[in-house]
Amino acid sequence: MDNTCESLLPVKPNRRINAKSAVRKSVTHIVLILLCLFFIFPFAYMFFMSFMTDLESVGSPQVVFMPQGRWIAANYKNVFDADFIRYFLNTATVICVNLVLVPIASTLCAFGFTRCKFKGREVCFAIVLATIMLPAMAVQIPLYVLYVKLGWVNTLLPLTVPAAFGGGAMNIFLAKQFMRSIPSSLDEAAVIDGASRFRVYRSIYMPLCMPIVIFIMIGVFNGTWNDFMGPLMYCRSAESYTLALGVYYKFAGRLNAGNFPNVQMATGVVMIIPSALVFFIFQKQLIDGVAIGGIKG
Repeated sequence: MDNTCESLLPVKPNRRINAKSAVRKSVTHIVLILLCLFFIFPFAYMFFMSFMTDLESVGSPQVVFMPQGRWIAANYKNVFDADFIRYFLNTATVICVNLVLVPIASTLCAFGFTRCKFKGREVCFAIVLATIMLPAMAVQIPLYVLYVKLGWVNTLLPLTVPAAFGGGAMNIFLAKQFMRSIPSSLDEAAVIDGASRFRVYRSIYMPLCMPIVIFIMIGVFNGTWNDFMGPLMYCRSAESYTLALGVYYKFAGRLNAGNFPNVQMATGVVMIIPSALVFFIFQKQLIDGVAIGGIKG
């Protein structure tokens, strides 16, 4: 009798809430899994195609998702030819120079805007920020004319030298916002002890700004590794091509012995690996740099 009466009682509100919450979470997880599969599919297809034979990669006799017979690892051997090595060395040179110059230049500019008092400081910083609003196409022609007159076209100088002049307005802004969270008493004490402004920047601010410096370096690496428009404008001969531009020209022609889709996909996999490794290795520093910069700024 008691069990019958209990079954006739209305369901408690907390049980209804728990049921709705479980349904909502299940639907959310299903949607996220479907979206994940949707975005992973092109990369999975590229990976599997990189191991196909030449005929399978062109869809003969039929289009397949995975290699039907033996997996051809030799496709990756065909990627690393002399041209690819030359393009890689050019890209490595540009990346190394930018990884050194951009963090130094951006943090040095940010230090001047944050801790150095001079007339027109806020106006200068506002002008720097205003450059973010300029469309990229609006400055490419003047820059190209400038580099032509300097004789830098068909060299790597247009891709490296500008890194020494601020590193970009956004990098300067992020570094400045981060430096604002550092107590001014630290540099004031150092100045009293006889340290110069540059010594304060080098010994105090640079070590404390490592989270945002790592964040800037990750952005510089990915931007330089994937840069296509810059080399397309300034690099005219194969000796100065970077990977993004060299691979494009390499596979832009007709199919030949080393230009089938399987080799193209193998090249794509090889080019994705560095960016993926950088992200997975520095994922924590990347998130911390954004979070600390946003909270303390």
